[in-house]
Amino acid sequence: MNKPVLAIGGPAGVSSINDEQVLVDALPYLDTEYNESDRQLALRLIENECKVFRPTKNYLRHLQVPDYDVFLTPCIQKEFARISKKQEMPKLDMSRCELPSPAGTSKAADKAQWRKAIRNAKAQNEHLVLREINLEMLDEFGPEMYLQRNKQMEQTLIDAEKELRRAKEQVMNVHSRRKMAQMEAGAQMRQFEADWVAMITNNYKMELAIDEMEESNQHEVKRLRLDESLLNVKLPE
Repeated sequence: MNKPVLAIGGPAGVSSINDEQVLVDALPYLDTEYNESDRQLALRLIENECKVFRPTKNYLRHLQVPDYDVFLTPCIQKEFARISKKQEMPKLDMSRCELPSPAGTSKAADKAQWRKAIRNAKAQNEHLVLREINLEMLDEFGPEMYLQRNKQMEQTLIDAEKELRRAKEQVMNVHSRRKMAQMEAGAQMRQFEADWVAMITNNYKMELAIDEMEESNQHEVKRLRLDESLLNVKLPE
């Protein structure tokens, strides 16, 4: 017996389902009468296929083994140790932002402490001046820079959306062509089925007509009292 077209046999080394071949004749745009047993059959086919094509070659053999510990600096290791012990993170040291004065303390007469306080005040004053300059520059040049950045991001978004629409259109075109092909195939299949039914019906009618003719002939032979052996004699060519 000839094998069916597009029949998938059991994979090599793996026993096929019920040791039978499965005919791939699915038309998803036409066939809608699938049930849970069909779904389970498809899943078993996929599972058997995956067993055959399981990768056996190490495609990363030419690469070095990654050393993840290279990123573990002493600071990170210390932080991981703190987290593992569930200790709270130490608070930020804000002493450099304070401006203590020796006045009213036991060090009020110490000139060194006063010079230190003055240097601290000058440093914080310079820091505030620098922040003020940065804010003025941001106020003057920041809006234009942010506008340009926003335009670049908008253009990037537009390009990405165009690419997405193009990809969706390609996918829809593939589905449309597939659907049209399957609908045409379905129409041909229905036409072939109708032709087959018509031919079977005509053959059945012909058989009935032949049976009726034979019965009528037998009745006429009996009525006319003819010799049936003479009726079976072949005429000379």
